[in-house]
Amino acid sequence: MVVSALAAHTSWKAHTAQRSYCSTATRAAAAITGKPGAVFADADIMVYQYKICPFCNKLKAVMDFLGIPYKVTEVNPLTKKEIKFSKDYQKVPIVRLDEQYLHDSPAIIQALLDGLKARGAVSKDQLDAFASPDAMNWAEWADKQLAVLLFPNITRSFGESYQAFSYVQGVSTFSALDKAANQALGSFAMWMAQGKIKKKYNIEDEREALYGALRQWTTEIQGKKFSGGAVPNLGDLCVFGCLRAIEGLDAHTEAMQEEKALAEWYARMLGVLQYGPI
Repeated sequence: MVVSALAAHTSWKAHTAQRSYCSTATRAAAAITGKPGAVFADADIMVYQYKICPFCNKLKAVMDFLGIPYKVTEVNPLTKKEIKFSKDYQKVPIVRLDEQYLHDSPAIIQALLDGLKARGAVSKDQLDAFASPDAMNWAEWADKQLAVLLFPNITRSFGESYQAFSYVQGVSTFSALDKAANQALGSFAMWMAQGKIKKKYNIEDEREALYGALRQWTTEIQGKKFSGGAVPNLGDLCVFGCLRAIEGLDAHTEAMQEEKALAEWYARMLGVLQYGPI
């Protein structure tokens, strides 16, 4: 009986290993490779954004990975004059795809993926692997858990808020007055709003809350190159995009120093992505 039990156990392990191998092989075969977004080459795609918006950067990370060509328009945070055409929706990102306007980053990403499939650039199996249920869960986590922690972490003091708003100095379409007003008034407004955001999301120590969230992610990618396996999936790209939004700021630098596994994964993501317009 012991021999039979051992034989059965060995057989079960072999079956499980084979099934795991087949699952991995299937995912690898279905992975999106190359730049299927080239089918949008004739499309006129404009992304209206704030450079430090995690949702905008999440969208752009997906577009960069897929090779979807696009241009960006930086929106003035104080006047929002660049999106005056959008009467009922005054948030970013907004995407103009030829004559169609899209908003809300998850909906925009889904529309782009549907467009790739409709143009025959990716198969159903490839889309199912790229946006698997697990990947979709992490994409939602990036929106609802990670992104909301970034604002209070880049506005802990007026100095950090001023640092975050320094990006406006590099926006060529902003006038000198626009730049000065945004960096001074915008920084102050963000700093003053920090407490309200912390209260809204029940955040006590914003840095520790951020590190705790990032440890959830490093647990997910432990022992793996990416959450998607050999290549990034939608979850990888959404988490990366959110973090890319604060690249160069103290919060980003300190997070990478705090979590070595995160820094290593982030470097691997940089290695496979070709940045589009910033």
